[in-house]
Amino acid sequence: MIKNQRRYSLWIIVCICIVIGLAFFYYQHRYQPVTTQISVKLDWGQKPDDITLMTEVENHVLIQIKGYKYLVEPIRFLDIVYPIDFSKINTGKVELPIDPQKCNFPEGIEILSIHPESLSFQIERIIEKEIPVRLSVSGKPAQSCVLSEIYLKPGIIVFNGPEDILKNKNITEFFTRELSLDGANESFSKELPLIMDETLIPFVSKRIVRVNVTLNEKIETQEYKNIRVSGKNTPYRYKIRPPTVDLTFEGRIKALQKLNPKNVNVYVDLQGLKPGVYARRVKIEVPGNVSLTGVRPEIFTITLYKSFR
Repeated sequence: MIKNQRRYSLWIIVCICIVIGLAFFYYQHRYQPVTTQISVKLDWGQKPDDITLMTEVENHVLIQIKGYKYLVEPIRFLDIVYPIDFSKINTGKVELPIDPQKCNFPEGIEILSIHPESLSFQIERIIEKEIPVRLSVSGKPAQSCVLSEIYLKPGIIVFNGPEDILKNKNITEFFTRELSLDGANESFSKELPLIMDETLIPFVSKRIVRVNVTLNEKIETQEYKNIRVSGKNTPYRYKIRPPTVDLTFEGRIKALQKLNPKNVNVYVDLQGLKPGVYARRVKIEVPGNVSLTGVRPEIFTITLYKSFR
């Protein structure tokens, strides 16, 4: 009986020791101080739409923390996000310190280090502005042509980007590459690139414009003197005073060059007139590709004789 009691007491002592050992082990494991480094994601999503980042930015910061193991271990498996607050940030160069309080670490966590300790970046305000396009032209068209119209499409470029860029570069208009009209003898269309700094390219609506050039043949005048005037449709002898006329024609250079005064028919229609003296205007048959702009004189004296031709 006494022997059994001793065994029972020994068994109780062993159990108590095991429990104490387990408790001690649990306490040591749970409250063991540990140090670890975690990666915290930076959230830039609160940036206003009218603000743009001008420089590359960090996506993560590394924070070294210390605390009891039961506090630190769960943090390693959390997706911790650090929000970037733009409410108090002005445009330009920014140096924004990292505030670990925004990470909402549980009480008992000690921050040992942050890398980087602050974020360096530059932000600018976004504006939309219409900027006119100016065409650079050199040379003259062929002598036979005259410039009628030059049309740019588009004539306005939309800039949608950082306000500071326009201010710093003092941009009020864009110029095209030079368009040469030297010797051109017909209308044409051409694409021209705009002259601009490479930093502007991502923020403009167009880098190339189309120019339509309309050329017309030059209109000139040409005078022919002493063109003989004849009579038609009469059996009588006649006399026309003065016997010649001076004519002025207007038309395109090529048409005037082809005009031969020998082919211009100038006459007085005498049909139905009896012998006598008359004042009449001449009739002139003009080629269809030129215009008659002057007749000198306009009135001619016609004398019809009683004798026949």
